[in-house]
Parts: sequence; C-alpha cells; structure tokens
Amino acid sequence: MKGYRDCELRINLKEKSIEKKALNSEYIEKYMGGEGYGIALLWDEMPHKIDPFDDRNLLSFNTGPLTGTPAPSASRTSVVFISPLTGTIGASNMGSHWGAELKFAGYDSIVLEEASKEPVYILIEEDQVSIHDAKELWGLDTRKTTEELIKIHGENHKVVCIGPSGEKQNKLAAIFSDDCFAGRGGAGAVMGQKKLKAIVVRGNGSVEVADPEGFMKMQKKAIQELRSEEYTWGPVHGYGTPTWLDGSNDCGLLPVDNFKRNHTDKLDPILPSELWNNREKFDVKRRTCYACQLGCHKFVMMGDVEVGELEYETIAAFGPRCGVYNYKDISMANYYASIYGIDTISAGATVSAAMEWYEKGILTKDDLDGLDLKFGNGEAMVELIRKMCLREGCGELFADGSYWAGERIGEKAKPYVMTVKKMEISACDPRGAASMAISFGTSERGACHMRPYSATIDAFGYLFPDLGIEEAKDPFSETESKVWLKALKEYFVVTNLIGLCDFNVINMEIQPSTMAELYVKTTGIPCDKAELLRKAERTIALERALNYERGFRRKDDHLPKRFMKEPAFGGPAKGRTIDMDAALDKYYEACHYDKETAIPTKEKFEELGMENVAATIYQ
Repeated sequence: MKGYRDCELRINLKEKSIEKKALNSEYIEKYMGGEGYGIALLWDEMPHKIDPFDDRNLLSFNTGPLTGTPAPSASRTSVVFISPLTGTIGASNMGSHWGAELKFAGYDSIVLEEASKEPVYILIEEDQVSIHDAKELWGLDTRKTTEELIKIHGENHKVVCIGPSGEKQNKLAAIFSDDCFAGRGGAGAVMGQKKLKAIVVRGNGSVEVADPEGFMKMQKKAIQELRSEEYTWGPVHGYGTPTWLDGSNDCGLLPVDNFKRNHTDKLDPILPSELWNNREKFDVKRRTCYACQLGCHKFVMMGDVEVGELEYETIAAFGPRCGVYNYKDISMANYYASIYGIDTISAGATVSAAMEWYEKGILTKDDLDGLDLKFGNGEAMVELIRKMCLREGCGELFADGSYWAGERIGEKAKPYVMTVKKMEISACDPRGAASMAISFGTSERGACHMRPYSATIDAFGYLFPDLGIEEAKDPFSETESKVWLKALKEYFVVTNLIGLCDFNVINMEIQPSTMAELYVKTTGIPCDKAELLRKAERTIALERALNYERGFRRKDDHLPKRFMKEPAFGGPAKGRTIDMDAALDKYYEACHYDKETAIPTKEKFEELGMENVAATIYQ
C-alpha cells in the first residue's frame, strides 16, 4: 500500500504513553484517509454524546495518501475533533509544510487521547517520539512559540501550535502552522484543553508511489488542468484570493454590515490592487505551502507589523461585513487574530453582530469598555478583536463567537446572529446563490463555504462536464434538481480525504477523473471516479450519523431568518429571499436522506456498505 506510511501514532497525554500501530485498513478502504480517517475514529472510539471539552474527545491530525507527494498542492492535513463551537463534528483543513513533514517522518495520523495536567509539546524526529514540558512556552503567541521551538530543535523542523486564545479555550481558537490555520470550529480550544501547546516534526524520508511513471504522467496532467483555468492562473495566481472581492460584490454575494446588505459601492479602497500597489505602506510577498503551484498566500507587512496572510475571507470579514474599507484596520485585526490564534471568519462575523447589537441599542458603550462600536469604526473593531482573543474586559462576552454571545445577552440579540449550527456564515450571501443556502445549511461542521463553494456553478456560471454538470444552473431556484450539488460536495470533500488543497477544485480545476487516476498511481489501490466520490459520500454519511447521535436534525440545517425574511439589497439577487424548506427537500431527495431526520435512509447506508452505522442509528 504505497502513498500511505501505514503508521498511526497514538499518544495518551494523561499517561504519557506513545504507541505506533498500522493504519486501520477498513478505514482506508471505506474513507481513504484525512478527514474520513479522523471521523471513523470518532465514530468507533469516542462516546458519541460527550462534551467537546471532555478529556475523551479525540483530537487527530490526519494526512491523505497524496500528502507529501509531488502532486499539486499535496500539503493538506485534516484536524478532526468534536467542535466546542458547534457541538457537531469538527473537521478543519490546513496547508503549510507540516503534513508533508509528518509523512516524511513516517506517519499518516496522530491520535491524541485524554489530556495532560501540565502544558506539554510533542517532538517527532523520525522514529523518535517524545513528550516535553511546555511551561516556558505557555502564554507565548503563535509566532514566538514557533520561533522558540525552531531555535531549540533546528530550522528544518515544522511546527503546529496554539496561541493564547487556544490556551484560554476560546471556542474560535485555531491551530497555527507557518501562518496557515486549521481555523474553523475551535480545534485550537481542544488542543488547549488537552494542555498541548505544539507538535514539532522532522522527517528525512519520502512518500513512495506505486507507479512512478504513471504518477508523473498524471501529475503533469493535473498541473496542466490547474494552469489552464483562466481565472485561477490569472487573477488568483497574481493577487491571491482577494481577487474574488469585486466578482463577489458584482454577483450580490458580498456580506455587508452583518448581511444587512449584499452589495456595496465602497469597495475600491480595499481591492487587492490597492494593497499591492501601495508600496509606501505595505510589502506583499508570495508564500507557498508544500508542492503548491498556485501561491495564493500573500504575506503582508505593514511597516514593522507582520500582518500575515490577507485572503478573501479575512478581508471580507474584517472589511465590508463590519463596514470597514481601509487596509490599515483590516491588517491590524488580522495581525491580532494570527498571533493570538483565532478564526478570522468567525472573529469578523462576531464583531459585525456586535456592531448591529450596538446599532439597535441592545449593547451600549458601558457594555463595550467605552468602544463606539458602530459599523465602519475600524479602530473599535481592532480593539474588540484583541480583547476577544485574550478574553480581556468586554472581550470575554464575545470570545466564544456570536452565537454564544447572543445566548448570554438574551432573546433580543438572537435575530442578528448569522450562524448555522452555531458557526458564523462565511463571506457569501446565500440570497445570491441558492446552492450556497444549501451548502451553508447542510454543512456537517456548521456554516462552511467549502462544503462546497457551489456559487462557482450557479452564480458564476461554470460548467463541469467531468462531474455531469453540462448546463448552466439557476442561482435563484430552490426547486431545481440538486443532484449536481450532491456530486459537487463529494468532489470538494475528496480533497480533504486525499490530501490536496481546496484551491485545486474551487474553480473546477483538477478533474475528478484525474484525481482518481492520481490515487491509483500513488497507492496501487483500484479506484475509479465513482468510487472516489463514494468514499466522500460515506464520510459525509458518517458525519451526519454522528451529528444525529448528538441531537442534530432538519431544523439545524436552516439558515438565520434574515435570509428568508429580508429581501437582498442589491446585485442580481436584489429583492430575493430564500425558500429554505424547498431547498432542503430537493437536496435531501438528491442524497436519499430522510426529510425529517436529515440523515441517509437505512437503505442508503446499506448501499454504501455501512450496515453497522445503520444498525446503530435505526435500532
């Protein structure tokens, strides 16, 4: 079995025990690896209804079979856990060089059991694995933690770590690796609860492939597909993901002032050209993850301030969503989120909700340590982000995100919380793309823009014949068949299993047929396009089953009422609202889900070879 290193590293943080074991071959056969491997671990080994901060919450880091190979952007690691933010499954994907280094050291997955009483970090150097005291690191921010560990162990070591927000179990806390993040769902809080500050890895090995000649042929084909997509290899390659700002605005997808509007005429000052061309204030450098072709990371310096990566979601969250249209304040907000370690999407969304509460008089300056938190006040936004990260003063109220802040404030605050399953909706107004209403609503980890980013199809008009999408889709129809959306979601989830970056698929670049061939040439395991998608379908089915066990039903797949009650402000979607029940019915039909329980029917589970899961759910 090439591609895999066939080794799961299991560490009990309470007992300080370390075990190496072969990968679970059944998991590989059914779910491939990455996110699927981690979800299978949760289903089989963890009590399904435990609190996310229970010591028994398994936290796993899972690479895919392509991670560490020369396949384009084969850098990915899926961090899997039960989310303290949402209570659902947690699955957060990150790039950087860390996952490839873990494969080079000889491991596919790290599974962390129980919790340490004192701060520790893990050091992995080839077959030597050890647990170290981290008291001296506790309290350091993400970059200083990384610098200290590199200073101790050497510059070739790769680091994942948490900052003070993770230590304080902030439910928005992220895991940091070289300014890439496992951002969504609070993985950093789970790591903090386990008193695990960092994992340091160094490996000198390589990832063998089953058919080197065939692999190189498919690798070249994949690169050609990536480079032949004009928008990806043009504006995205040049400016990075911020290039989506004006297109999103033109299509009426951009969140403005906490989704009160979906379009703005104030965008010009924060177009990416303004950042790149303002050389007196900003220095922008391209950085890449392992084996990256695209180079979407744009690392920004503002004077002496290492702002970090400014990408579309972050700019939209700290920018138009909060009514802020200057790069100085957006940069400082990103700086604090990066060094203290929280998810920028949820952070910006939480501030925008607080701004609307302030506008409505639900909160006053007395509640906000004197901050004049009106839409557009960038300095107030930056200060609230800093306070949230550190649970300082009024930041304590917002440190766990907008849903939990709304719960603490009371009923009058809840209509302005823009979340699904308690996770903040990312930067796409679903009134501009009916498919995104379903994507956000039915995402198993809470409102997520990558499960899938389907606006590419129905709002931007892409076709995708290799996935059977040969005709344009209506962005404003909830009642049109959503069979295509089911297939598209599986295609996106495949990247989380196989170890490829999402930006290989967001504009339908690498074809699913090519991915299947890459998997075969890498592993030697027979697989065609249909089976590739089926592995993703099984993973999604298992995630829905686990969420069902934890009490999630159809009602939890709904969007906030704003999108059903308040017509879109502008753009092509002007005047439009969403019929969420009609949208869910069509999607459940496509997926063979029960329309009341929102999980696969017993027959569907059995068709997928998941009889044991069906027996648990339908007992």
